[in-house]
Amino acid sequence: MRWMVRVVMGLVVLGLLAIGALLFLPAEKIASLVENRFQAATGRTMTVQGDVRPTLWPSLGVTTGAVEIANADWSDAGPMLRAKGLSVSVDVMALLTGDIRITGISAVSPEILLEIADDGRGNWEVDGAAEPAAPAGESAGLRPLIIDKAEVRNGTVRMIDHRSGADHRLTKLDATFAVPSMVGSTSFDLSALMNGQALRAKGSIDGLAGFLDGGAVPVKANLEVGIAKAAFEGRAGLVPLAAAGRLTADLADLKSVMAALGQPAPDLPRGLGAQKLAVVGDVTFTPGTLNLRDAKVTLDSNLFTGAADVTFAERLAVNARLTTGALDLSGVSGGEAQPKPTAATTGWSKTPIDVSGLQAMDAKISLVASSIRFGATKLGATSLYTTLENGRAVTEIKELRAYDGKIDGSVIINSRGGLSTRLILNGSALAISTLFAEVLDFDRVVASGDLSLNLLAVGNDLDTLMKSLSGEGRFSTGAGELLGLDLAGMLRTLDLGHMGIGSKTIFDRISASFIVDEGVLQNDDLKFQAPLLAASGAGTIGLGERVVNYRLEPHLLKDPNVRVPILITGPWAAPKIRLDLESLAREKLDAERSRTEKKAKAAALEKLGEALGMEVETGRQAEDAIKDKIEEEAKRGLLKLLGGD
Repeated sequence: MRWMVRVVMGLVVLGLLAIGALLFLPAEKIASLVENRFQAATGRTMTVQGDVRPTLWPSLGVTTGAVEIANADWSDAGPMLRAKGLSVSVDVMALLTGDIRITGISAVSPEILLEIADDGRGNWEVDGAAEPAAPAGESAGLRPLIIDKAEVRNGTVRMIDHRSGADHRLTKLDATFAVPSMVGSTSFDLSALMNGQALRAKGSIDGLAGFLDGGAVPVKANLEVGIAKAAFEGRAGLVPLAAAGRLTADLADLKSVMAALGQPAPDLPRGLGAQKLAVVGDVTFTPGTLNLRDAKVTLDSNLFTGAADVTFAERLAVNARLTTGALDLSGVSGGEAQPKPTAATTGWSKTPIDVSGLQAMDAKISLVASSIRFGATKLGATSLYTTLENGRAVTEIKELRAYDGKIDGSVIINSRGGLSTRLILNGSALAISTLFAEVLDFDRVVASGDLSLNLLAVGNDLDTLMKSLSGEGRFSTGAGELLGLDLAGMLRTLDLGHMGIGSKTIFDRISASFIVDEGVLQNDDLKFQAPLLAASGAGTIGLGERVVNYRLEPHLLKDPNVRVPILITGPWAAPKIRLDLESLAREKLDAERSRTEKKAKAAALEKLGEALGMEVETGRQAEDAIKDKIEEEAKRGLLKLLGGD
């Protein structure tokens, strides 16, 4: 704390010299003496411009004209202090007892520059002659110092940290300080503008000497920025800056807070702090770290408890463990429920997806929630662990209860060189109807089943992502119902009237696997098993274009020849379902052609056999027999021609 006391002592010396020389020296001589004594006490040059005027009433003191105090020799940013004028008043009786009691000190429009060098030195650290040891309770070599009241009016404080490049400025600073004892309680009250935002700070320091010398002393502080408020009660020290205690903060006016820090306010969605942001917890701060324990974080209607560690390095690093109850993230998805797509739906959104925030920090965050709601989607018990490193976020699903079943797997979002994402999920005993309804707007399958997905997408908007999808998957269900289609009735009657509301097919099992390439899902092994029928299926689903082109071929179990191919085509929001009569006709025509060809072939063989004088049966043996007979007759004719027997 020597730097502060030396500066104050220099100002006191200024007053004493001025008073003592009142009747003997001219003003310029007094100013010269003050400058020399100040430099001897602090090691810094003081320049006093204008008269130095002693005052005798209502208190003993001195006033000056413009004053400058030089900066550290390693700085090139200008004076450490520049003021239009200073005034100091002292208690004469206290001086006679050896104490320094300043009844008033005031700086008029001061411009204060505080700098931290690359090596951590502060420009307020001043040199001076060696001082003798001090009595217990005070810092070494310092007389008891009392300041009844210190004032700053219309001041400016600029704070530069050359290590981080931070440059902050307080303007229109009005401040009042009271230091009744360097080891007692010091109070402060100040207001200022920081980047155009109103700031107010008020509190007390119990032991200013220890606070300035790097000790940890009791501190209470209240800070207001706009309507945002924060309160701290604990212990703190200045060099190095450190604090530990209880923090209570209401950051509802986050826009003003971020503006004061010179940063744009994040556009937080509802549920993640759009309307309410509050923090309560035990905080420990050092120049390189911030630790939060026993914390409660309120984001709108969501309450999180847990702990967090923040490391301030070249790249911000955050480790956090959070627990919450029913987590409502409806605002993240844009509302309580999203409208379902219709036939007029034009496609996926082409709005660019901004994932630049993933580059802001590295993080390891665990989240446990009793439930999570995204719009109309509600998840049950959830346990997630996310690792964010150099713009690549990997979320491991430790536990996820959803759609009446269980899901595990991982989700990867990579912002390196654009957006890419991979989804690896395994679900068991899922309510397929609810899942398909929310994801694909298809709610005609009522059953529970298992689902496996491994998908990759690349693109900077949802439309590009869906059209780039690649990967594979499979699903299977247990017994259930297929709504809107009575396959058994359709097989018996070949009537499309067995479709629509009220129609359904009861089944025992559905299974299929698929591959996805460039946003198109292709399947060729669908198996549909029902009490009265079975079906196979193959086709494509354009996930990017939101269209379907699929062929389902059911047949009756009692008579496999009774089958009706069904075509499902068009936009998946309103697909067209029709019988594939052309395929049936083509198959019948091919079958009739095959029968006709076989019949004609049999007749030809029969006539040929008669000509050769042999009986001919149908089949391959008949053809071989005729061939042998022809060869035998040819040999016999050749021998006769040559005169043989």
